[in-house]
This record gives sequence, C-alpha cells and structure tokens, in this order.
Amino acid sequence: DWQDGAGRLILAKRADGNLAAMVDGVGLSLCRQVGKTYLIGSTVFALCVNMPGLLVIWSAHHARTHGETFLSMQAFAERQKVKQYIAQVFKGSGDEEIRFHNGSRILFGARERGFGRGVPGVDMIVSDEAQIMSERALDDQLATLNTSKFGLAIYIGTPPKPTDPSDGFTRMRSEAWAGTLRDAAWIEFGADPKADLNDRKQWAKANPSFPKRTPVE
Repeated sequence: DWQDGAGRLILAKRADGNLAAMVDGVGLSLCRQVGKTYLIGSTVFALCVNMPGLLVIWSAHHARTHGETFLSMQAFAERQKVKQYIAQVFKGSGDEEIRFHNGSRILFGARERGFGRGVPGVDMIVSDEAQIMSERALDDQLATLNTSKFGLAIYIGTPPKPTDPSDGFTRMRSEAWAGTLRDAAWIEFGADPKADLNDRKQWAKANPSFPKRTPVE
C-alpha cells in the first residue's frame, strides 16, 4: 500500500500539468529492504517507456551499492513484459546504461567516482544513499535538470549516521517537518515518538516490510 501512495505523490501534477515536486524534488527517508528500489525502478522504467527520449541519471554514493542496483535493474529489463522495450544494456564498468527503443536512457554510476556532474539534458535524477550528500552535491545534481520540462529529482536515503555528510538530506527533512518545504514532497517511515521499542505494532509502522518480507528475527 505504501508503494501505491508514494507513487501517486511522486508523480502528482498541478493544474498546469507540471509536476508538483518539480523544483525541490522528492525525499524518501526509509529503512532498508522495504521495496524502495523496486518502486523507483519500475516508476523509472514506466516513464522511459511513456516519454520517448527521457534521460535518467541514477547514482549511489558507493560503487558497491551502485553495482547492486544496476544488477537488479538489469534483471528488471529482462522481464517478459519489459524486454520488448529495451534496445540494449551496456555493462561496462563505469558506463552502465539501459537504452530503450524510443531513445530513452538510464545511466548508472557512483558519486564517489564523480558520476552525475555536468551531464547535459538530464530529465530525471535518482540519488540513492542520499543521506551521504552534501548541500553542494545536491545543488550540483539539481543543476543538470535546468533545461528539462519534466525535471524530477528523487532522493532515497536512510536516517543518517552522525558521521555522514548529510546536510542536504537533513535540511530537506527539517523544512518538511516545519511546513516550509514548497514545491517538494517528503516521505518518511518511523515509529511514534517515545514508542515502546518492544511494541511490534510500532515495528510494523517503522518498517512496512515487517513481518512478511522482513521476519521477526
């Protein structure tokens, strides 16, 4: 259910037909293993099919995370109902790409290797591990969307550790909770404040994959 609601929010439009979150994007602060890669991945594939020539940049901070994401997206591209739209999958290290017959492309890379900066004509960015992004890195990515009429930015992260350079992600969250985050959306999973840590209803509230996908153990 959360995926249905999140998808509607991410792609919500204003009366003029523009995305409601076109300026500052969509932030998602979620725990691991809830199906966020599947949700965003299937959304990106659907947009690429329906919007010929769409250029998507999908980045993670760490090369390992980026590699795992690309493998899952490569498997998605090979699905029976999807592969008819795929022209080619490029697997070269650092040059991973999924190319569609209609000219749409998804480029994958790791930000720690400088990926995602200065790419012209980008229509959509997906920033995984967004809790490891400085305000400057966030601005650099947003700048690639300047000429797009679609212009959707999605930032996927988990609650940051104290050592993470997370000023961009935490600023977005603070503005969302203060009600000052305009032209953007914020989606967050969490238990109630001062919740009983042994209350399994709170476990389910903080992690919607419990107990079916993520077991009690």
